[in-house]
Amino acid sequence: MAKQRRRYSPEEARRRKIRQGRLYIFLILVVLCGCIWLLFSALSQIKNVKELTVDASAYQVLAALPTQEELEAAQREEEIKIENEIFEQKDSYPIDMIIQTPYCVMYDVQGREVLYSKNAEEKAYPASTTKILTAAVMMENTDKDTVFEAGDEQNFVNPGSSLAFLNQGSRLDRDMMLDAIMLPSGNDAAYCAAAVTGRMIAENEELPADEAVNVFINKMNEKAEEIGCKNTNFTCPDGFHNDNHYTTAMDLLRITLYSQNFKEIAASGNKAYRDLAYLSGEQIFWNNSNKLIQRDSENYYTYATGLKTGMTDMSGYCVVATAERFGHELIIVCLGSETSAIRWNDTIALFDAGFAYIKNNDN
Repeated sequence: MAKQRRRYSPEEARRRKIRQGRLYIFLILVVLCGCIWLLFSALSQIKNVKELTVDASAYQVLAALPTQEELEAAQREEEIKIENEIFEQKDSYPIDMIIQTPYCVMYDVQGREVLYSKNAEEKAYPASTTKILTAAVMMENTDKDTVFEAGDEQNFVNPGSSLAFLNQGSRLDRDMMLDAIMLPSGNDAAYCAAAVTGRMIAENEELPADEAVNVFINKMNEKAEEIGCKNTNFTCPDGFHNDNHYTTAMDLLRITLYSQNFKEIAASGNKAYRDLAYLSGEQIFWNNSNKLIQRDSENYYTYATGLKTGMTDMSGYCVVATAERFGHELIIVCLGSETSAIRWNDTIALFDAGFAYIKNNDN
């Protein structure tokens, strides 16, 4: 049964309408008060903003924050400044000895000190020690998955070059290519690395071999200048003699320190040999030309860790040698030795003197 709706008397209905009207008026007043308060607050804020003044004369305009690249460049510039102060010591080296090699420097990496120097700022020919920079520029501008395929650049390899035995069409991964440069000192490998990396630097896979190699050589010289080399100019990636291809023992030390940014280079220079198969299938065996790390060599040095040899008729016998003992790494650059025996004898004598100095002075 439906509920009956209440019926109001006329008087009750009138009072009900009055109450509803008052309620509506109250709500309208509340809304109006809220609007008035909001309007007053907004006007007050505008007034405060208009009255706010800043005396900009007391402040300096702040430059934009430096980018990560700018920070790294500034850090490297400071490092080069410190290195230059170290390398430019004159007549104040702690080790004084007589060696036959004409251009030489020995550096204590941890001590940040040049221990020995002989004609280290004079122009000399680096031969295949050039390949330390070749390897470093390759590592900086490629990635571990890069495949290197030998091509027309093999026509630039000079007769009489040391070889890693690449043929046009040989394919190597980057680890193989690094060892091909460092162990047998392959000029063929150096040109292959230059051509492939040069195209990557230029971002042009169709670049002809000669242009790609030139791009790479230009990058080598840019890098040499960037890291503080004072008297260095490279005309090729392999170090085959050219009168305009030169450096100094001190500059080559700078290049070697730069190469330490890529631990793979030091690891490659410390391998006595490698037996492998190229990606293209050829079976290859390489011996490291550095006798300091060959255990069956009469020039084997127990503490030697690398790094790179070189030799041409004009450069003489060269080596950049590294060794570790007593928690210190020594780097020796010897350029221009008349014979291979002088190169090894002088390097070993310097290592012995350097480590003796460290033992006696390292507290």
